Amino acid sequence: MEKVSEAATGAGFRPRVLGHVPADSGSIPILSLSRKIPGRAPRILIAAGIHGDEPAGPHAVLALLEQFAKGWESLHRLQVEIVPLINPSGFDRRERHNVAGTDPNRTFGSPAPPPEIRLLMDDYRRRPIDLFIDLHEDVDTPGFYLYELAPDLPSAFGPHIISALRAAGHPINLSPVIEGMAAVDGLILRTSRNVPRYFRQGAPQGLYMKRLGTRRTLTFESPPRLPLPDRVAMQLLALQTVVDLYTR
Repeated sequence: MEKVSEAATGAGFRPRVLGHVPADSGSIPILSLSRKIPGRAPRILIAAGIHGDEPAGPHAVLALLEQFAKGWESLHRLQVEIVPLINPSGFDRRERHNVAGTDPNRTFGSPAPPPEIRLLMDDYRRRPIDLFIDLHEDVDTPGFYLYELAPDLPSAFGPHIISALRAAGHPINLSPVIEGMAAVDGLILRTSRNVPRYFRQGAPQGLYMKRLGTRRTLTFESPPRLPLPDRVAMQLLALQTVVDLYTR
């Protein structure tokens, strides 16, 4: 966390501790990083590390912060918020679940979420988010794929992301069914979906953000069977493609 805070400060982000959560090593902070610009601009939220055995997302966030001063011109035009590591206790253990054995990404909106998610839910409700991006990995996938909740099919970012990754030589998951859902060329797209007023058992982060009013959410899934630098490169390229499209 110290390395992330230093990189964030150097990139012009303000680190903020939302609270502390239990871990094997004691109490660990949950950080939120924010960078504001003058005037009105859309607000983007990037989240990573909700599953402790999916390290490419947190490493991609660190790389983004280290590169930010000399690149990411499109991102400079947005109000940016980043949660670099949602599940630090699972990350330390290299396990999907947190130290209490809970999958944090199935508890958003539930009446009694784990402390990591309670902190995020309280924070996310403070202001509207225009674009939400969640950085994940999927141990079962042979290549990159993504979920997208978009206003309509013509405006979807997913096909552009897949095209950019393919052009860079990265593998794509071409299965017509991924995680039980219909997929086309690595994209699971939803242009409309009923969102319950209450999540009795909890829900994934992307769906929770839609309930809060976010019109567009994306979840990236990279393949852990590849070397970590390759997966980080996938996450960064996908993120760069979205931001460039969004700020046109």
